[in-house]
Amino acid sequence: MPSRLAAYRRLLESAQGAGYAVVSIERLWALIESGEMDPAGRYLVLRHDIDTDPGTAGAMLAVEHSVGAQGSYFFRLSTLDLGLAGRITAAGSQVGYHYEELATVAKERRLRTAAEALRHLPEAQALFARNLERLRRQTGQALRVAASHGDFVNRSLGLPNWTLLTDPAFRREVGIDLETYDQAFMGHVTSRHSDTHYPRFWIPTGPAAAISAGEPVVYLLVHPRHWRVARLVNARDDVGRLVESLSYRRPTRADPLPGAG
Repeated sequence: MPSRLAAYRRLLESAQGAGYAVVSIERLWALIESGEMDPAGRYLVLRHDIDTDPGTAGAMLAVEHSVGAQGSYFFRLSTLDLGLAGRITAAGSQVGYHYEELATVAKERRLRTAAEALRHLPEAQALFARNLERLRRQTGQALRVAASHGDFVNRSLGLPNWTLLTDPAFRREVGIDLETYDQAFMGHVTSRHSDTHYPRFWIPTGPAAAISAGEPVVYLLVHPRHWRVARLVNARDDVGRLVESLSYRRPTRADPLPGAG
C-alpha cells in the first residue's frame, strides 16, 4: 500500500474545519477532571499505539504539528525512541506507556488459564512498576496515563493487560492517574474508531460520518503500521510474535498427554 499520511492530514483538517479541537487523552482528561470541558464543544481525541515503527509515528507527529493538532503517543518497551519522545513533548503532545506485563509474565511462565495468570498478578504488577520507573527516568516524563497493549496471550487467557491496574491502591502506589480504557474517561466518548488493515481501514466504521454529524467526542485509536509501509520493521515484529506464539503453545509437563481423559 502507498503511504496514507496525506489522507491522515485531510482527516485532521476536515475535523478542524468542522469545529473540532484535536487533543490528547491527557488534555481531555484534564478538562473532564477540572469540570472545564465545554458542553457545546467538539473534541477529536488522538491516541497512537506504537506497536511497531516509531519512524512512521514521527511522520504522523509532523503532520499533526503542521496543522496545530495534538495527540497521545504510547510506547511499548520494544518501540521506545527517546528522540521521538522528546519531539512529541516539544510539539505539545503527550508520551505514555503501552504496557503488557501481564502478557509478558504469562508467556514467560506459559500460563494456560486466567486463574493461573491471576495468581501471578503480583509478579506482573511488580514488573510493571519497575518498567514504568525506568521509562520515567529515561524520558524525563511523568507518564501518569497508561494504555494497555493487546497480545495474543491476552485473548487466549481472556484477561486484558489492564487487569494490572484494577486495584486503586496499586495505581496510587505507581502514580497512574488514568488507564485509557477507564469508564470515567471513555464514558465521555460518543464515537470510537480504530484503524485496521486494507481494505477495511477502520473498525467499526470510519470517523468521517461522526465528524460530519458533529458527534461531541470522537476518539481515534491509530497505529503507525496502518499508515505507511515499513516492511523490515513490521516483518521483524511479525516474526517475533510468531516465535512467541509457538513457544507459548509448546506443551509443558503440566499439559495432559494426547488422548488422556
